Amino acid sequence: MVVPTLKRILLVLVLLFLLQVSASFACFGPKLFIGAAPGLEGEMRYHLVSIYLHEKTGIDSIQVALKTGQTALDAIIAQEIDLGFGAAAQTVETAQVTVLTLDNGLKLYAGERPLSDLQFSTVGRAFTLLQKRIDGGNLEPIRQRVKAGVLPATAVRDFMMANGWI
Repeated sequence: MVVPTLKRILLVLVLLFLLQVSASFACFGPKLFIGAAPGLEGEMRYHLVSIYLHEKTGIDSIQVALKTGQTALDAIIAQEIDLGFGAAAQTVETAQVTVLTLDNGLKLYAGERPLSDLQFSTVGRAFTLLQKRIDGGNLEPIRQRVKAGVLPATAVRDFMMANGWI
């Protein structure tokens, strides 16, 4: 009588353990993959987009390092990233759309997923609002803080909060 009860208890414990483990692998929402050039400037650009999108849409992003010699447009075409910064003079395929232009003329390009996938329906509006804010203010204060040794994520968040962007 005791052995069958212990087997049931053990089975229930194993099932609960498996449920707990499987829950840790669950997807917690959509994520965008943003290509970032190496260095502090690339990291600052990534955080500018990532923090703003997270605060305004709740969408998280993952920073993807571009391969040596690879442009963001190449990575978008290869579907390795969803968003990436590229020079304004680069030829753009029809699959890429400029969603943001920074104060130095650098453009943020988007592949198909961020602008057409239903789970990212608020991303376009967020970029429209961010573009209005970037047009109204130079990002040089962020760059100066990063050069002074402040982490790019901290410099970007502090700038956005101080200016009422988030």
